[in-house]
Amino acid sequence: MPSELRETRLPGVGTKFTFETAHGNRVAVIQHVDGTRELYFFARAHDDEPRAVLKLEDDESRQLGAVLGGAYERPKIVEDLEMALGELAIEWVPVPSGSPAVGHTLAECGFRARTGVTIIAILREPEPVTGAQPSDMIQEGDTLVTVGKLGQYPAFRRLLAEGPIETS
Repeated sequence: MPSELRETRLPGVGTKFTFETAHGNRVAVIQHVDGTRELYFFARAHDDEPRAVLKLEDDESRQLGAVLGGAYERPKIVEDLEMALGELAIEWVPVPSGSPAVGHTLAECGFRARTGVTIIAILREPEPVTGAQPSDMIQEGDTLVTVGKLGQYPAFRRLLAEGPIETS
């Protein structure tokens, strides 16, 4: 059973949240009014000094929260869509650093022909590429929005990370 989450207002600073874990640790998070967070880990619930302190910016906190929550930016509508697709899955696949696909078009990479996974969009700053086309080029830092069968993804991830990318 989850421990009680205690909330304490810190005037002019923000809000502090604390709870004890099932393993006897204590965690405290201070959410500052400027959006930054401080995460304090206490090895034992009664300790006065934290074992570790982590300071996070707002976007880093949200990313960590999504990872810990098992959601990682997976909206409910996507879950509904995945159920409607049956054995097909929609996956967000970050392009690994040093990927041989960087600088090549989707057509040159041949992901669909070689693995069965289709890239339907590319998430990138400042503007995402919706309705990805064979002529769209993969860039460092992209996240590929893909559709495929779960069994096709290991080959797709391997090709994306290691190649070979066959160009003509």
